Amino acid sequence: MDSRELGFPGYMVYCGLLAAMTSLSIGYVIGSPNVPETAIRGLDGACGPDPYTIQGGFPNCFEFSDLLWGFAVGSFCLGALAGGLTGGTVQSNFGRRKTMFICNIFFFIGSLLLGLTYHQAQFIVGRVIVGYACGLGGVVAPTYLGEISTIKGRGTMGTIFQLLIVVGILISNLIGLGLSTPPKWRILFAINAIPPLIQTFLLPSLTESPRWLVSKNRLQEARDVLQKLRGQGSNVEHEFKDMVQLILGQNIEAEDTRVATAGAQGDSAFEEAKGDPEATPASNRNGSPQNYSIIRLFTSECRGLAIIGILIHFFQQASGINGLIYYSTSFLGDVFGTGNSKYITVGVSCCNLLSTIASVYLIDKTGRRTLLLVSLGGLTISCILLVIGAYADIGVLVVVSVFLYTATFAIGLGPIPWLLLSELLPTYALSPASAVATSVNWGTNFVISLIFPSLNKALGSGTFILFAAICGVGTVYVWFFVPETRARPIEDIMAEKGVAPRTDYM
Repeated sequence: MDSRELGFPGYMVYCGLLAAMTSLSIGYVIGSPNVPETAIRGLDGACGPDPYTIQGGFPNCFEFSDLLWGFAVGSFCLGALAGGLTGGTVQSNFGRRKTMFICNIFFFIGSLLLGLTYHQAQFIVGRVIVGYACGLGGVVAPTYLGEISTIKGRGTMGTIFQLLIVVGILISNLIGLGLSTPPKWRILFAINAIPPLIQTFLLPSLTESPRWLVSKNRLQEARDVLQKLRGQGSNVEHEFKDMVQLILGQNIEAEDTRVATAGAQGDSAFEEAKGDPEATPASNRNGSPQNYSIIRLFTSECRGLAIIGILIHFFQQASGINGLIYYSTSFLGDVFGTGNSKYITVGVSCCNLLSTIASVYLIDKTGRRTLLLVSLGGLTISCILLVIGAYADIGVLVVVSVFLYTATFAIGLGPIPWLLLSELLPTYALSPASAVATSVNWGTNFVISLIFPSLNKALGSGTFILFAAICGVGTVYVWFFVPETRARPIEDIMAEKGVAPRTDYM
């Protein structure tokens, strides 16, 4: 069977799930400060009459102003910004698998620092370090998932990244219910060292990305890996030929069909073809091609497609979703009381998970563009309803709006940005574009997390009118500029936008 017609080969799914454990840790980092906020800050008597005393060698709580707490919570985004900016270079030089290992080192160190926090500054440093891991993981995991997936399974595989982020948020909220007292909140942060340890132990069973191997001109290894991902009973010759043609900028069938059909002729034939200088694509005779730099990307033919993916990442965070995820306990506490708001927060996380699961099914049925339009339109409406409910003092409408806001985000704008770039861009442009997009994502995330407590204090629920306006602009942008990518080869999308495959390696 032609590998281009496959859906979900078993080993490919295994590699995808293992790589997506990175996003489980990212979700846990995002959600972990929410529920135990009062215990960490010593608010409402959560730490007793002497909240900042030493117990067991460590302070029970820490004194944070609203602005400093906003910075502490959002400081991991600064680390993620750095991780995103360097992630493209790291994964291009070291490969996807080694980059995941580097990512796990930062998760482990940061989690221990948070669990052993002795001062507000150490808490912030710990958040920055796990943030770097989040930024690096936010580049490598979606890239890897897109590069190992079949055309038919690409949407579902890409959605796994966002799904496990949501699972991580929910797990941190549920654990937080039981550990939101001093000094137990420290255990909550230290637990995030466990998933990286598990993934590190299993990484040797993970294959490298075949597209990255092709970009390094390791053709035989790339073909073997692709065959392993697709299963021994499948024919990978056409998929492999298309992959090499797109990444190396040459029609290898025209130059030497032995490279594309070596699997049928045996490894010796492949080695002969690869070793023949006349059979090697001209652009690679002096070594493997280099990926675009960030500067080169924005002066290349791929800049338009890259900007589309980057702006969708911006709209994901500018929608205000993480203002709700980070501060829903305090935000909803103003309406329903702190005790009730913790359980509403867990309910919102459950809604987020169920909606993301629904998106796994819908993303390959209805398409990316359609889900983005539904998502952004739904976010606009739910933000407006939330403001109306808050100002009219209709508690039920506020709760319904929060759940609608969460559900419409999770069904489209949550998972699709992480998937879209790998469907729009070839490998040689993907790493720098992913680095910029991830940096924009985390940078916008930081701004929202920093200003949300102050905005909420000044404007109350009126804050969400700003998010409604942004989501409205995003809806218009998607309608006019974003192409549908479902079940389409990258070559077709590039052709639709008038982008020719790369033919030089300057």
